[in-house]
Amino acid sequence: MNSAKTPKKKISEYQIEDIKELFLEVFKKISSKIILLEIGTDFINIGVAKSQKNKLYIKKVLTQKLPREALEKSIPSDSENFGLFLKQIINENKINTCKVAVSLPSDTCYTRLIEIPENINEEDSSSFLENPNSGIQIPISLENSDFEINLTKLPKKESKKKKFNKYFLTSIPKKNVEIIIDSIKNANLEICSLQMSHMCIANLLKQEINKLEENELIISVDLLDEFTQFVILDRSGPILIKRLASIRRFPSIEEMKKMNTTKAETNDKSNIKRKSDNYHPLSQLDLKVLIREINQAFTNFVNQNNLKKKGKIFLSGRNSQHKNLVELIGKNLKMDVALISPINTSSLKEFSYNPEEINQFSMSRLIGLGLSLIKNNNLEDETLNDRLLVKKFIFQDDNSEATQEETEDISNQTVANLMDSLNKLNEENTKVKEKAETKIKNEEKKKELPPLPNLKIKEKAETKIKSEEKKKESFKMDKSFLEND
Repeated sequence: MNSAKTPKKKISEYQIEDIKELFLEVFKKISSKIILLEIGTDFINIGVAKSQKNKLYIKKVLTQKLPREALEKSIPSDSENFGLFLKQIINENKINTCKVAVSLPSDTCYTRLIEIPENINEEDSSSFLENPNSGIQIPISLENSDFEINLTKLPKKESKKKKFNKYFLTSIPKKNVEIIIDSIKNANLEICSLQMSHMCIANLLKQEINKLEENELIISVDLLDEFTQFVILDRSGPILIKRLASIRRFPSIEEMKKMNTTKAETNDKSNIKRKSDNYHPLSQLDLKVLIREINQAFTNFVNQNNLKKKGKIFLSGRNSQHKNLVELIGKNLKMDVALISPINTSSLKEFSYNPEEINQFSMSRLIGLGLSLIKNNNLEDETLNDRLLVKKFIFQDDNSEATQEETEDISNQTVANLMDSLNKLNEENTKVKEKAETKIKNEEKKKELPPLPNLKIKEKAETKIKSEEKKKESFKMDKSFLEND
């Protein structure tokens, strides 16, 4: 099949639209803004980021559901169609930049700890791992993978009078990387960064990681709809990734709207509420499986690596908003637990989104991806990062009552913040409804016949009769002159 090349236009043949498109393409290439693209299981999240004075600005945040067949294990099944679809979204939202950073779920990569002899320098560790004579057995082909390894802070392992350093390996098949690159090219974009989701969460928790004590580890629990992503981090970053059971879904924004509407309608008709339409906090039974799996995963990791360290849990993800989740996990696991509000990270100066369409707790990975674009996000004052943790549970062995009080004193606005805009919307709807009802009542009153004026005729007649009777009673005839005669 022969394809003819499109001849170049002469200057006289260019129209105004052609010139506009030409300038737009040039502007996109010189723009410093970067598109953030998070690819999930059946959705994509998009935002436009820029860095200014060591602060991150993210605008035009949107989320788009995809058909299940569009992605295969979070990798586009058709790079051409996916690229054209992405290009359409970019154009519709007037996003004028061509650079893009991509976040993929951790399920798309292979991770594990690798033991490398301590006499091998960190710079030579990758070459040593690729050497077939290294003696390290990995169930994947590194030749067909893009991988990186990072030296951890875990203690060295001794075996046969030799010491080994522990590295964390992250590997993704080259064919999957090529599909992502082709998809981005088909959207007329240029990829500048590719991150795994566990690294995005690590970027979000960077300040907490830097504050770790020698006897502490961070446990990231990302509560997604399909599963829970469990990640253990030390000061070097992630050192274990595991997939755990999911918990009951937290109501979506649309479901919350329906709940509020149903509640308002029910209250108007009667005082009886339909409990099935209301939100119910989690019970201990709801978390039984997840708590057991978190405990087993952490205990096994600590024992296998001969560690004497305690864990601090940080919750993220859309399902982390359950009202009593922090307390239940903290009390059952006897650990410190905190809930992350991603938009409150101190390095994020602006995050423009519609709270009636997008749940901020679902944006942890997208914001973490954006933070990776900042060269240096160390805080001058670490207290500025306190807003990141909107709810805490501090475990104390000797005084559980004090722990509970402290937890209750911390802001309980996790759900309230999420529903604030929805409540305002309901209030406005109620006001509109009340005005409409008042207007209808006024119109009905106008239609009724006006009452006759009260002339008080009956009252006047009764008053007149009474006055005449009084006159009769007061008049008496003087009969004394008759007696004298």
